[in-house]
Amino acid sequence: MNVTLLKPIGYCQGVYNAINKALEIRSLHPDKNIYVLGQLIHNTDVINHLLNYGITTVDVNYKNMYEQLDSFSSDDILIFTAHGHDKRYEDYLKKKKITFYDTTCDKVHNNFNNVIKNLNRGIIFIGKENHPETIAALSLSKDIVLYDIENGIDYSKIKTENPLIINQTTLSLLELKQIFNDIKKHLPKAEIIDEICNATKIRQENIIKLDKYYDLIIVVGSKESSNTDKLYQLALSTKKAKKVIKINNYLDLLNENLEDYNEVLITSGTSTPIKIINELSIYLRENYNGKF
Repeated sequence: MNVTLLKPIGYCQGVYNAINKALEIRSLHPDKNIYVLGQLIHNTDVINHLLNYGITTVDVNYKNMYEQLDSFSSDDILIFTAHGHDKRYEDYLKKKKITFYDTTCDKVHNNFNNVIKNLNRGIIFIGKENHPETIAALSLSKDIVLYDIENGIDYSKIKTENPLIINQTTLSLLELKQIFNDIKKHLPKAEIIDEICNATKIRQENIIKLDKYYDLIIVVGSKESSNTDKLYQLALSTKKAKKVIKINNYLDLLNENLEDYNEVLITSGTSTPIKIINELSIYLRENYNGKF
């Protein structure tokens, strides 16, 4: 079995920064209860890793967010995730004198700043309705109109001819191209800013540009990860392999027989630890004589 690692592999800078900051927060507050409001990044292995340091992930219910915030005391430390959040939560925590930290990715911050600067001209935000980044973006103003990647948009809600179009940073290049074309048909004067993060974009472009056909493409990443799912869907749609599978880690392959696959490609989402890639590589070497 010949195995190719499609680089880049492992964390993007935003994920790396968020994890490091969470661990720094633990070192600053060694005796405190520390909670992450939602998944710091969308990877269960990372969540378990943080738990080993006493950093607990809390499932959030955005409809009852203030009630959840009320359950914490001034002795607790809270961390907002890398996906962004409603800034009103910060004001609420300040009133309760609860210490909190923000690990929002710089790319997401830039996205939100563009939204705020251009509210007067109208904003269409393209994203998955219940994704944390989309929820955070829509919290910036009630006048932002969502283009849901699954359910589309009600164009009657658009009040200007030249709205600014901004998107969730972890979407698919091909998916966005179709949506941009649809928007331009209805709003030819709209200004589009493609805000897919570079780390996500590079991995998708590398799949699109593959000049070799593979027996198997393995996409590694958590099921909660939007960018991993888009990478998987893209690998399927480009038809560059006989089979495409998505796994969390090598354990998902224990019931798979890979004997008939000679040419294998491995790619990963931006929130996948390099440790998981290394473990997968070892598994393929030891069980299928994988050559890298």
